[in-house]
Amino acid sequence: MPIPGLVGAGGPQQDMLKNGFAALYNILKRYGYVPGVEMIAAMNEASRLNANLYCGDRDINDTMRDLRQAFQFSMLMKAMSTPPPPELEQIFQNAFNNDSGTLGQKVETIKNREHARLMTGWMKQAMPDIADIMLYKRDHIMASNLRKHCGKGKVVAVVGLAHVDGIEREWEALDKSLRD
Repeated sequence: MPIPGLVGAGGPQQDMLKNGFAALYNILKRYGYVPGVEMIAAMNEASRLNANLYCGDRDINDTMRDLRQAFQFSMLMKAMSTPPPPELEQIFQNAFNNDSGTLGQKVETIKNREHARLMTGWMKQAMPDIADIMLYKRDHIMASNLRKHCGKGKVVAVVGLAHVDGIEREWEALDKSLRD
């Protein structure tokens, strides 16, 4: 699976990122979980309704560039040696220690905001630079773009669950800065 922004010479960090993302997506697909399925549904629904669709996320090339620059082997070692919170570990054990359902179905059973908060909290502790690139920078950009490009009134935003709290936090910060 080609990954935009990871072409040309880049050394071992680029190869590790490229191979890591490719392996992750292949595993997810093999077990029934299709990354991006929510966005595909949004695109289909916008087309059906003849509605505008705006992609307000950060450009993937910028995110991948920052990941390449931030990635260090020591970061990977820290992430692997930082245990998840016991609550998160228990949630995953409960979901994945049975033989029923596809990976996608099991993932759906653990998708909620509290679990996402536990996961992003662990990510911030285990991989702070990666969390900043993958979560916080993107949260800020998505909230800013929603404000800038989606006008007033009702807006439906399709975002990953790990971004909901961050986008709300950034939205409130934007509200505050507009009032000041």
